[in-house]
Amino acid sequence: MTFRSFFVFTTLFILTTGCNSSSSKTNSYNVNVEAEGVYDGVRAYINRNENGKTKTVTDTAIARNGVFQFKGEILAPEMRFVTIDGINGQVFFVLEPENINVTVYKDSIQKSKVFGGPNNQVFSDYRSGFLVITNKLDELRAEYAEARQNPQAIQELQKRNTALREELKNYGFNFLKKNPNSDFSLMLLDGLSSQQNFDFKSAEDILASMNEALLNKPTNVLTVQNIKQKINQAKANKKVTVGDIAPDFTAPNPDGDLITMSKIKGKVTIIDFWASWCKPCRVENPTYVRLYEKYHDKGLEIISFSLDRENQKQRWIDAIAKDQLTWYNVSNLKFWNDPVAELYNVTSIPAAFIIDDKGTVIAERLRGAALEAKIAELLD
Repeated sequence: MTFRSFFVFTTLFILTTGCNSSSSKTNSYNVNVEAEGVYDGVRAYINRNENGKTKTVTDTAIARNGVFQFKGEILAPEMRFVTIDGINGQVFFVLEPENINVTVYKDSIQKSKVFGGPNNQVFSDYRSGFLVITNKLDELRAEYAEARQNPQAIQELQKRNTALREELKNYGFNFLKKNPNSDFSLMLLDGLSSQQNFDFKSAEDILASMNEALLNKPTNVLTVQNIKQKINQAKANKKVTVGDIAPDFTAPNPDGDLITMSKIKGKVTIIDFWASWCKPCRVENPTYVRLYEKYHDKGLEIISFSLDRENQKQRWIDAIAKDQLTWYNVSNLKFWNDPVAELYNVTSIPAAFIIDDKGTVIAERLRGAALEAKIAELLD
């Protein structure tokens, strides 16, 4: 993976403040770009990505003795990149009100260097650490080619590859945990939280660790709001899956008594989301009856959580009796708007979650023979 493709992956550069500056010396920037071997008259550009898709040129300069000089004003730090006519690739940097020097190596643009400004220092540290990992992956690919006829070596290389890719996956958040307080860090956090299935808990913790002065800067307020919105959305869409701690909940049984999951769970507990009006759920209930009769004495508990409507309480009670559901039955009678169903991201029923005595989800959404086989595996 190249440095460029990584930033496409993280979509860091969809993040620009889009603010206009009023005339002020404190907002002035000077960017000197040195590109040895470039002819006089060649043009270079400072560019900004709009929404991660459209490239917009924000400044232009013409080469004089291999040097391009850009001068202007900017209200707050933004991610930008330099391109030069006739040279493939680009050099990313943070445009901020500073004197910034960029050295472009036209035959090896990924080795280009940026100096000047506190945010570029943080960005440089970030980039250096990222390149260490990607360089190791490049070396690994070369080792794969040499070890094609050696299964044992290939197996070892696969382990190293998995470890390095996991390190690369977590690199952004790990960097931010150590370097939370810069405008670049906030931009990076915004980019990482734009990815599907991002680690919203880490994003939340990092945001909380950032100092108030950074978060309350007028130019950062919108970015902070965007990050918070994405974290909240990710929480709302979080699927409870194998390996997670099952969210605890309390809900009333048909008599109105409150039942708390964590207080009644057994050695193995099935949380079954169902409803009296759900035909597949009713077809599945005999499976639960068989399992409860066979394994309750061995530590099996079942909590049947109904998604019946408010006006269907009697129908729910009648279904419990008819289907012989002799274990814990609870419901808020709120249909699909039930907060516990939302907590477990249940959008279709039946939906079963199997948890162990520590509350960890060990299987999910099993039905029929597959469910019976799993319980037998755990309790026989």
